[in-house]
Amino acid sequence: MEGSAVKPARLRGTPEWVFRWKPRSSPLVPKLLALAVVGLAFTFLMTLRIRVTGPAKMAPRAASVIVLGNDPESRMMTLRAEEGGPFPSRFELSQWDGMAALEAKAWEAVSYQPKPYVPAVLELPDPNLLRPLELAVKGKSFFPARPQEDPPLAVEKVTMKIQPTLFPLSGITRKDLPKELPAFDEVTEAADWRFLLQLNAAGIVTECISLENDGETAPPALNEWMRRISFKPAARQASRWIAVGIQFTNAATHGTDAR
Repeated sequence: MEGSAVKPARLRGTPEWVFRWKPRSSPLVPKLLALAVVGLAFTFLMTLRIRVTGPAKMAPRAASVIVLGNDPESRMMTLRAEEGGPFPSRFELSQWDGMAALEAKAWEAVSYQPKPYVPAVLELPDPNLLRPLELAVKGKSFFPARPQEDPPLAVEKVTMKIQPTLFPLSGITRKDLPKELPAFDEVTEAADWRFLLQLNAAGIVTECISLENDGETAPPALNEWMRRISFKPAARQASRWIAVGIQFTNAATHGTDAR
């Protein structure tokens, strides 16, 4: 800690234990600047003058009042005061006596006045309007005659029969299905079937494969009926595969429709 202590300045050649008692000389410029500032402030304060005046005299608060009566001279003075004052009088339409009558006539002119309703007077009918009731005579019908109805039209009986119809699954659209199907009379069970068909260029069925999931084989009569169906020919395709479905519906006996 002794090495870090600040040692006071000392003169050269003096022992270390000698202390310098004389203070250092300060510069003269700050002293002169402070003296000049104080002198200027003192001079400014000496030039100030304070004027003291006596209390102002208060004028007495008084006014004159002129009382006017209802004589001609008083009315003339009132009119002159209103016309010569700072707020001259003017004619107020709302204070006019005839304003209410004029407003009522204006509202009457612009308002809608319907014509008075005069009911038409009608003559009272004969009070004796009840006719005497006629009693039923023995042997005479009391109720009115029943009109004769036309016989019902005979409805032509249409014989319905279960017929197979085709619907497209893959490789063919509904508009490409044949319009007429061959007759199929051996219907034992009306169940839906799905077949994969191979067609030649002329649209004739050359191969018929059942697509049922359980592997059930289609009836032979149904396979033979599928082979007799003629589809639209495709000259550019020597062989093509399509998938169609068969469902049985009630149709008239005059023919079948594939769609």
